[in-house]
Amino acid sequence: MNASPLSASSSNAPRAEREVTRARRPWIFSLTGVCFIFGGLLAMQMRATQQINANQIREKAGIVEAKQLAAKMKLQADESARERQKLNAKLVAIGAKLKQGTSLTATQLAALNAQIKDLQTVAGLTPFSGAGVRITLSDNAAVALSAGEPGAAPLPGLVHDFDLQQVVNELRSVKAEAIAINGHRITGYSPIRCVGAPIMINWEVVTSPYVIEAVGSTATLRSALEMPAGIVDQMRNNGGINVKIADAPSLKLPAATGGVPKLRVAKVIP
Repeated sequence: MNASPLSASSSNAPRAEREVTRARRPWIFSLTGVCFIFGGLLAMQMRATQQINANQIREKAGIVEAKQLAAKMKLQADESARERQKLNAKLVAIGAKLKQGTSLTATQLAALNAQIKDLQTVAGLTPFSGAGVRITLSDNAAVALSAGEPGAAPLPGLVHDFDLQQVVNELRSVKAEAIAINGHRITGYSPIRCVGAPIMINWEVVTSPYVIEAVGSTATLRSALEMPAGIVDQMRNNGGINVKIADAPSLKLPAATGGVPKLRVAKVIP
C-alpha cells in the first residue's frame, strides 16, 4: 500500500526545519563571538580610560603639592638670604674695626683678614674662581620618555637628588675647594632634593642637564671621579645616566644664595 502525498510531506517537514536550524547555527556562533570580542574591547577601553583619569588626578595633586612645597622653600630661602646678608655685614664691620685697632700689629691684622676671607669662602659668601673640572649629568633620553607616575620608585637612567649628592660628596672627599650645580653654589647647608621630576638646589628648581663645577686640583678631582667601579661608573653602567667629565682651566663660581643657619642649640666653646 503506497503512502499518501500528505504523509510524505509531513515527514519531510521536521527534516527541513532541522536543516534550517543547522544552517543558522554558524551565523549565531559568529555573532556571539563578535559580541564577545566587542564587549572585551569595550571593557578594556573603559578600564584604560579610568586609569588615565586616575593618573591625571594623581599628577594634578602632585603638581599642587610641589608648588606648595616650592613656595614654602622659597620663603625659607628668602629668610636664609637675609641672615646671610646680616652675617656678611657683621664680618665686614669686624674687618673695619680690626683695621682701626691699635692693639694689633700689621702682621696680626693681615692674618685675621686672611682668616675672615677664608671663612667667607668656605661659607660661600663670596664668588670664587680657579681651575678644576666640569661634570655634566643628563637623563637617558629613552628612559625620560617613559618616565613613571609621580610618586613612583626612582627610575634608573634618570638623574636623582642622591646622584648629585654622591658626586658632591666624592668631590668634597678629595678636597674640592668650591662646588656649584647649574650656577648654584653648594655649601654645607645647601639642600639637594627631588620634588617630583625636577630637583631643587638651594630652594630653586633645576632640571637636566645638571652641570657640576668644582674648583680644585684637576688631576685629583678627575682621578676620584673616574675611579673604576666608582660613582661615575655606577651611574653609567647600572643606571644608563649620561656623564661627561671635562677639565676646566678657568671656572667662576657665584656666591651662595642659600642661607646661613641660625644657631639655636649649638654653642661656641670658649
